[in-house]
Amino acid sequence: MQKKIIKFSKDYNDIHNIKMDFISENKKNLLEIKKINSFYLKQPYRKTCKLCKRKLKNKIFQSFKVNYKICNFCGHLNGLNQDTDKFINYLYYKDKGKNYSKNYLKDFSKRVNHIYDPKVKFLKKVIKDKFSILELGSGGGHFLKACEKNNIIAKGYEVNKKLVKLGKKNLKKNLIYQTDLKTIYSTITNSKSEVLAMIGVLEHLKYPELVFKNFLKSNLKYMYISVPTISLSVFLENSFQNVFPRQLSGGHTHLFSYQSIKYLEKKYKLKIIGEWWFGTDIADLYRSLFVSSNSNKKFYKKMMGQYFFNTINELQNILDKKKICSEAHLVFKKKIDEFKN
Repeated sequence: MQKKIIKFSKDYNDIHNIKMDFISENKKNLLEIKKINSFYLKQPYRKTCKLCKRKLKNKIFQSFKVNYKICNFCGHLNGLNQDTDKFINYLYYKDKGKNYSKNYLKDFSKRVNHIYDPKVKFLKKVIKDKFSILELGSGGGHFLKACEKNNIIAKGYEVNKKLVKLGKKNLKKNLIYQTDLKTIYSTITNSKSEVLAMIGVLEHLKYPELVFKNFLKSNLKYMYISVPTISLSVFLENSFQNVFPRQLSGGHTHLFSYQSIKYLEKKYKLKIIGEWWFGTDIADLYRSLFVSSNSNKKFYKKMMGQYFFNTINELQNILDKKKICSEAHLVFKKKIDEFKN
């Protein structure tokens, strides 16, 4: 019987400098989110849960003009408009994908070293045997590059042309291909790899259930995902409407919870063998307070650095250990493999 690996927290200092544009470009990012939300609100009304398909009954709460409900059955947080093809095309193909790709085109090496390399090392800790990876939604190839650093053979697929170009420029051994959202599911079924990786991807798909159904049909043994979750950041965004919302808004029209993750495990007869819970909720609190302050920014930043910034990791760790942080990394294994071994 394979022992589950559970990990909590991550040093915020690793990514602080990479995420500084969340503050410096707050107004620009906020305006873009409002445009996306406005387009999303024009889509048909959602009556059933995106994850379990049950009728949504709970009371509504609103954030940045979008209405949401939490599913009574699986605990999934749903935006009350549909992720139509029209909305998805607006998000990922508008301006030939330039707007969507802009945040990933800079700091390539820093992103690989501080964001993606720890993810690969976590996966290696969970899966002891040698494995190869099929990655869907590869972005600019950052995870694939981290795999190269760790001597793991990986192949990736991405819908955005500019990001595929970035990946090809930086990869030496692993390969990245352009694909489209219609054929991405058959790629799973036909894969000869051992691990399916989807880092920050599942929440962007119109039919997340097709990932699991095709995974079960395939020869793949493991699935490694990271997903955004219901956390303190959601409530901060609801209260600080002048601050760019990075958790629930824009392309994140729905959020997972511990309950909805366990639903997926049971529904598709999988076994979670690895969990890594960490978030940027306290960093989001720091950002919200700083952006909203009317004080002298230079002096206020110095004060916050002295009395708040150095406590971010410690405070975040409390949320992480309760599994109510903004992000979850999970490694699923097919239960049938328990009988094969």
